[in-house]
Amino acid sequence: MRYLGCVCLSLALAGCGSSPSELQYYRLPAVAAKAPATASMKVLVIEPVMVASYLNTNALVYQNNEVNLQLTRTHHWAEALDQQLTRNLQAHLSAALTDWRVTQQVSSPGDSRLTVQVTQFHTTAQGQVLISGQAHLLSGAVVKQQPFELQLPLADDGYDAVVKTLGQGWSQVAIQIAAMITESPAS
Repeated sequence: MRYLGCVCLSLALAGCGSSPSELQYYRLPAVAAKAPATASMKVLVIEPVMVASYLNTNALVYQNNEVNLQLTRTHHWAEALDQQLTRNLQAHLSAALTDWRVTQQVSSPGDSRLTVQVTQFHTTAQGQVLISGQAHLLSGAVVKQQPFELQLPLADDGYDAVVKTLGQGWSQVAIQIAAMITESPAS
């Protein structure tokens, strides 16, 4: 009887001691970088992407309803989101703007400068990914700005699908920004 009591107590304690889900880490899908054009006269300096303060965390963000945002407890970015977005944007623009040298280093005062602010970069309870913000291009005396706002459906369940869809959306934003740059009078 005493043995049975010890077994029951052990099983009960094992149930109480079960840990929550393990931490999962994510990064945006990698983008193949291209070697910078050395003969190009045009230089685009990308400033570090600025993210809204609620995104400036290691947790992925989930929007429950119109006004409630929740930071995930077990699903985190493997690297700061603003750094991933900056590096990813630079790779996309390097590939799209073949006659530009796209860098994060200022080489002369005449370089064109790009700043990007991200206000939404998360998923919703309705199975959508929301990405929004604004890009600003300063090229000589010309300032051009372009808002972006995407709402993409998730193709599958789970945070892997969320991060992949966020990556696809960010690629679309990069294409929009590249188009703004090529339409710029300074280009």
